[in-house]
Amino acid sequence: MSFGAIFLILAVGFLGLITLPKLLAKRPVAEPEPKPVRGDELAIWPFAPMPIMTDTEVIFFNKLRNALPEYHIFVQVQLSRIIEANSDETSERSFWFNRICRQSVDYVIVDVDAQTTLVAIELDDWTHSSKARQKADDKKDKALASAGIAIVRFHAERMPSADMLRYELMQVIESY
Repeated sequence: MSFGAIFLILAVGFLGLITLPKLLAKRPVAEPEPKPVRGDELAIWPFAPMPIMTDTEVIFFNKLRNALPEYHIFVQVQLSRIIEANSDETSERSFWFNRICRQSVDYVIVDVDAQTTLVAIELDDWTHSSKARQKADDKKDKALASAGIAIVRFHAERMPSADMLRYELMQVIESY
């Protein structure tokens, strides 16, 4: 066998050693294109801004600001932003998150550290008289109480003064 033939065999073998792992390596599977969802094709979606609070809630909010100027007041806060399940199991946390994720409270009073929730406030009106709404309110109250957060309910038609709000809320804040 000549030197050229040996060289050719070695060269082909060397190239095989270099390219074989690449040929045997798993090629990345292309992710399937996600299915389109209705509306994805639209350049803009049919949304318009809306007020975050009703007129009555704005009046109450201003009374709260006057009553508790030393605290932060947040409005329309999702329960999932102020409480969480204290389970180590992911499935349990998911279950309890799903129980509260669509519920919110009208106002949350937060300490000056901007992290400690002191009290949740609901401003109830005529819509809270239905059985379904009362059941949802009971769930909300139970979830907050379980997390150690007081909830105080005021009726929109019997809205207290700023002084009365301060008196009632400070009693709750100081006792909790």
